[in-house]
Amino acid sequence: MKKNEKEKDFIENISFDDIRPIDNIDKESFTLHLKEIFKDLSETDKKNKGIGIHYNRFLDLIPDCPVFITSKFFKSLLKEKNNIKSLLTLNEFLTGLITLKFGTYEEVAKLIFNIFDFDQSGSIKTDDIKLLISFLPLNENNEKPEYLYQMESLNELDQIIKDTFNKETINIKFNDFLNYIDQKSNIFLMVYCYLYFIIPLFDKDIIIKHQETNQSVEAHLSPSSVQSNFTSTSGKRLVFSPNSSFSPITILRSKKRKNSSNEKEIKTNILDKLVNNESLFKKNKLVEPDTPITKSLKAMGVLPIELKSHNTEVYETSGNSTNYKSLLANSNTQKSDNSNIEELKAQIKKSTIIECSKESSNVDIFSSMAERELKKSVEQIALDDFESVIEKEIIKHEGELFMFKEVDGSLCINYFYLTLIGQSIYFYKDKLLKREDYYEFNYLPGSFFRENTQEDIGSNYFYSFSIIFPKEVKQFYHKEKEEIKIWIKHLREVLSYKDLFDFYYLGETIGKGEFGVIKAGFDKKTNEKVAIKILNKAKIKKPEQLISMRLEIDIMKHSKHPNIVKFIANYENSEFIFIVMELLNSGNLTQYLEKNKTSINEKMAANICKQIAEALLYLHKYGIIHRDIKPDNILVKKKNVKDDLNKNTSDIIELKLVDFGLSKILGNTETTKDAVGTIAYIAPEILRRRSYNFKVDVWSLGVLIYHILSGEIPFMPVNLDLEVMIINICKEDIKFSKKFEKISSEAIDLIKRCLEKNADKRISIEEVVNHNWFKSNK
Repeated sequence: MKKNEKEKDFIENISFDDIRPIDNIDKESFTLHLKEIFKDLSETDKKNKGIGIHYNRFLDLIPDCPVFITSKFFKSLLKEKNNIKSLLTLNEFLTGLITLKFGTYEEVAKLIFNIFDFDQSGSIKTDDIKLLISFLPLNENNEKPEYLYQMESLNELDQIIKDTFNKETINIKFNDFLNYIDQKSNIFLMVYCYLYFIIPLFDKDIIIKHQETNQSVEAHLSPSSVQSNFTSTSGKRLVFSPNSSFSPITILRSKKRKNSSNEKEIKTNILDKLVNNESLFKKNKLVEPDTPITKSLKAMGVLPIELKSHNTEVYETSGNSTNYKSLLANSNTQKSDNSNIEELKAQIKKSTIIECSKESSNVDIFSSMAERELKKSVEQIALDDFESVIEKEIIKHEGELFMFKEVDGSLCINYFYLTLIGQSIYFYKDKLLKREDYYEFNYLPGSFFRENTQEDIGSNYFYSFSIIFPKEVKQFYHKEKEEIKIWIKHLREVLSYKDLFDFYYLGETIGKGEFGVIKAGFDKKTNEKVAIKILNKAKIKKPEQLISMRLEIDIMKHSKHPNIVKFIANYENSEFIFIVMELLNSGNLTQYLEKNKTSINEKMAANICKQIAEALLYLHKYGIIHRDIKPDNILVKKKNVKDDLNKNTSDIIELKLVDFGLSKILGNTETTKDAVGTIAYIAPEILRRRSYNFKVDVWSLGVLIYHILSGEIPFMPVNLDLEVMIINICKEDIKFSKKFEKISSEAIDLIKRCLEKNADKRISIEEVVNHNWFKSNK
């Protein structure tokens, strides 16, 4: 069997039973940890007089998850299903995450079902299932262009949904959903595995404080007290048969393999240490006597493995049988406490090699009884060392820092001992305290840090860094600059933080917006020119605006279409959000049209509009409404093409859609009433504050086509009065000026169908792309 076939078989045979539990965190410990997280993320809503987690803070809980998926997950946990701004209560928070980690098959299936139920109607639609899964990560594929690979993956997803569900079923109830996934579990497992591994809270590196009993336990070492019945309702093991594109199961298996190999490596290292520990075992190069006890000692790693000679003259005898009889007596009462283990160690060292006598029954007795106790003791020693190694593995960094505090007009120093574990930071009053005896705790995702300048306080110099938490800023000091740098290094690793200025130089300003500017930039390694959008957080007054910015980044990351601007990277600190994208060389479409207004013919106009229509078709397939289609948001890239026949060169323009700051993702039947957009290009249903969906982009495209062909804006009054224009958009029929006398009937037909005031009758984006105007102007 080929390697890739083995891998495929390995992946396809994963079942629910292979998934959980993959760590040893028990339910009680996990619940207590969740309570700590809730306390750190929650806030008081003065208006509703409640305490809970707002949606914008819930996003910090799963920082690497697409905003669209997180929003559906958050909404599924709420009891007030129709209000995304509601507070997530402690009970809702605990119920959802405990179910995901410890719930039975049916409980987890219900949670996934609620995520798919976009409108919380009690039934789900296959189009909504497809949309949510389409935002899951894809396996890497270097053989195909990203856009084509995405399109193939959507087709594969269509087939998976077709294989799973009855194509005639429109609304799927929960019992039907259970029945479908019982037969074909792919859909369910894709979402379950993704959520399980994208949520940092399921990291086993946590410390638990038992608040109720004032007793503590290290959760990463506590045994699992819950055995989930993770089989289907019919009682069978469900097997996942993945397609070639979507990767949550692959992530799962690779993660499990890594954890398994790491644990094995740690245990191997411990045995190596035991073998090479001179204080425990004598390391004389002796002959290996052929006795059961010696073989067992060697198998456990107690005796050196290089003993191969059978020269009996180098044996060290034990002198008489008293030694091993004494050892046997000790072994019969051997327990796992340290005093007895140390005594046993000494006896082993004293009697490393036992007199070899085939006639001696004492050797057989020792091998049958003392061997078991010896093995238990060695295993206990190994376990102690193993737990010590694990303890060191999970602690990213720890050390003493201090903060300044003003008390009665005097500047006082407060010392702390901080420990960085997983994605959390624990505060101790003394470094000698037990790991679980922390008095304060902060969850780091959603926070930022910065290194501060040197401060002269009194006659001393101090160095510091600040952690900017959502609720407060904490500034920590140390006398040594190097210690501050070490802390910052580890904080960077924990938060996966990257600084824009480590990778790019900033150049001149090339654009401005409501929340910031766009600057030219240069890659420090390749010297490649890029555009860097810089969003100033100080100008963001509402949490919804910050959420929109995160969604904008998600949409750009996801979009691989040739007519959408290429996303390169994003960075964020406490003050700014940076979005790095490709830099195009010819400005935007407004500037291009102004420069070339006398030379743009109908064929060129059709080429321009077709590119934008295809970009919109791509976005709508992923449930994305742009909501601000206009020439300013379309960038131009000129391509110099040589005509081999006439030996001439000409410019062909390639268009790129940009600025997703007003964009939104909706399910196939979802609608919104957000009043956003640019008035000249805005659809009447938005102006009327009616519910709308994807058809608003088609209206904007119709305005764009009209503008490119005539240089005019439809519905614009002579006096340029915006109020009159709004009335015209909502009530007046479209009128064509004299400039359309030479324009084809196909173009006019397309404009009319795009500018249909009744959204239900308006042409769809699929129909736009296939319209005769584009076909006749190829």
